[in-house]
Amino acid sequence: MKKFLFALIAVLFVTAQVSAAQAPVKIARLPIIFRSAKPDNETCIGLEVKFARAVHIPLNGTLKVAEYIPPVDAAKVLGEMWRAMRVVDKKAKIQDAMRPLAEELDADLIVCPILLNYSQQVGGAFTASETYLDSQVRAQLIVYDRRSDSLVDKRLSRMYHDSMSRFGTASFLANECFDRLIDETKLRHTIIAVGK
Repeated sequence: MKKFLFALIAVLFVTAQVSAAQAPVKIARLPIIFRSAKPDNETCIGLEVKFARAVHIPLNGTLKVAEYIPPVDAAKVLGEMWRAMRVVDKKAKIQDAMRPLAEELDADLIVCPILLNYSQQVGGAFTASETYLDSQVRAQLIVYDRRSDSLVDKRLSRMYHDSMSRFGTASFLANECFDRLIDETKLRHTIIAVGK
């Protein structure tokens, strides 16, 4: 048993030494960009927590494999850069700003979630006992990895038009969209690879 514990401690020590020798990967997770109506505060907080968890590396406080650039700082730099880009080219897209943003922030990985459309309307139906819900959500997730110069840009939309249901609310649809986008962009796989 003592030999096993000694071997385990030795492996952990070597792993910590190797991790410490490598420079940490710099990750910039931007706050969600709202292109239309902003959701209620509870939904906004829930979506931000979703992305904070998606880029979280377990034991990073000990292993120090990643360094997180504060979202507010990254958003400020992107805002200034985006305004300058739009002055030069009115047709510029937000995706075009990811490479220069990574250079400016000296970030290895940029995560940029965007809520393109968020709407919900509640109305009456033909009978007084029914209430209809009409919800539409469109979301976009851009993940840029400067180490491999790869940019993944995915969009997804969800709609609901039926009787009132919590599964049809714009909040529920936004959460569903971002869950799928996190999967489709393989964001968690990219983050897990950083932690190895």
